[in-house]
Amino acid sequence: MHHLLAHLHEQGFVAAPEPIALGDVLETVTFVPGTAGNYPWTAEIASEAALVTSARLLRQYHDAAATYPRSAADVWSQAERLPVETIVHGDFAPYNCVYDGIAASGLIDFDTAHPGPRVWDVASAVYRFAPFTTGVVEGSTAPSLGERLARAAEFCRAYGLDDRSRGVLVDTMTASLVALVTTMETEAAAGNPKFVSDLEHGHAELYRADVAYLEANADAIRDAVTAP
Repeated sequence: MHHLLAHLHEQGFVAAPEPIALGDVLETVTFVPGTAGNYPWTAEIASEAALVTSARLLRQYHDAAATYPRSAADVWSQAERLPVETIVHGDFAPYNCVYDGIAASGLIDFDTAHPGPRVWDVASAVYRFAPFTTGVVEGSTAPSLGERLARAAEFCRAYGLDDRSRGVLVDTMTASLVALVTTMETEAAAGNPKFVSDLEHGHAELYRADVAYLEANADAIRDAVTAP
């Protein structure tokens, strides 16, 4: 991860933390100033401008990370996904973006970065930014399906997602959530306290509900993001 962060800065992508030191028990990186898009969303984080600048930030990150010189010595927290097009962030969401008002200005938390296709990150981002979550609403009022679809389409346009990837976006969203639940259950069974806690708090059930929501609205989502 530190090699990736160093590479990003070498490529001129300074929105990420810059590595300082990595010890046995402590890592140190530079501070990224701004406000993280945590829940509940403020009006600024929920704005169209925040959505668009976040999508553009993800594109800039992917372009910079695509030239990362991969090595057999690299160790990632997740297995690579084919086709490998860049180093995906792995959890691109408002809470891992930093905002200067309504503009996305920083990207943090690279723990789940790994080689993979761009659409894997875009799908995760659209799921969080639309949002297509069915649990705690990112704001005071749950958006309508039409509003969610419009935001999903706008994110794809702002990112510049290619037609092929748009066609598999909703399927990729579903696959990423299924993979997340599988990881949670596998890690919890192995005794990982973080994932044991997640299961106890009902996170797996929330993600399964989101999968059902995505599957029920798959055609509408696909039509929205593939429209000219």
